[in-house]
Amino acid sequence: MPGVSTEADCIRTEPRTACSICGSSGTVIYSEQRDRIFEAPGRWSMMRCDCAPCGTIWLNPMPTPDDIGKAYANYYTHSSRADSHPPSALKLLYRQLRSDYLAARFGYPRSVPRHPLPLRLTRWIIPMMPLRRAEADAAVRHLPAEAAGRLLDVGCGSGDWLESMSALGWDVSGVDFDASAVTVGRKRGLNVHRGSIEDQRFPENTFDAVTLHHVIEHVPEPVQTLQECARVLKHGGKLVVSTPNADSLSHRMYKQDWRGLEPPRHLHIFSFGSLHEVLARAGLHDVRILPQPSTSMLYESHLLRRGKKGPLASARRRALDMWAARGCATAELLLVKWRPSLADAMTAIATKP
Repeated sequence: MPGVSTEADCIRTEPRTACSICGSSGTVIYSEQRDRIFEAPGRWSMMRCDCAPCGTIWLNPMPTPDDIGKAYANYYTHSSRADSHPPSALKLLYRQLRSDYLAARFGYPRSVPRHPLPLRLTRWIIPMMPLRRAEADAAVRHLPAEAAGRLLDVGCGSGDWLESMSALGWDVSGVDFDASAVTVGRKRGLNVHRGSIEDQRFPENTFDAVTLHHVIEHVPEPVQTLQECARVLKHGGKLVVSTPNADSLSHRMYKQDWRGLEPPRHLHIFSFGSLHEVLARAGLHDVRILPQPSTSMLYESHLLRRGKKGPLASARRRALDMWAARGCATAELLLVKWRPSLADAMTAIATKP
């Protein structure tokens, strides 16, 4: 069992025998799982809540708060993921089209040099490509423009996204417990704090928007974390939470090779129902949960099934496999119109009353 060894790199654990969301018992669905991506030590078991409307998956046992940092020793947030290569002409064109779409859809200023085509034409190109439209919406996390609006990103990593939102007019701040990532963010001139959101003691009603992008699955007490997010939001402010979907079609296909599992860092994996429940318990209203396709999750699940190990996001991309993953993600966009709960991931948007 993990936690028994006295070796310095061992991750100590504590039992979690009941669902943190609804209190029900659970059934082991995967056991003896290793971290094949970032090589954290230990073997891990995952349970699924026996309450059908909940369906949360959780790690049992979980790393202790004192040792959870060992699971992130090789994590990708230590450095910026910004592309250092000059963009191709095709990529520049896409950036121009996306900028026009975000201007028309969310009211953002155009952030790239203008091209000769009028906005009334280019604003419709991205909406005609469903996967590109979903990616563009996710790029601003569904947030409309708000001049000098205060934005907090919980789990901001090295600050790539914060930097992009600052360029679009937001007054940005970030929180991350990864010391290396915080150092990188601060060197970029960003207002980044180390620790959890609870550690920061921000005043109430401080932020117009708070986002958690693939973060809530990493926290040991999700309701408590979301309650703190709600406390620091202004009245009418938006909370945006993106996370893998336990009920997704890709999970059903890839099972223990599904990229969304990621033991031992993913402590809870939510369903549509359980994500709605934790947001309601945090005191948030008008909760909307949107299906979110993920080309990378499909592609990396495929790599795991083929036995690939190591940081998958930085692995050399095979064009044929990537095109296949994009084709599957596009097909998924059509499928989730009929059954949203089959999406790879989900994004919840909620309002503080």
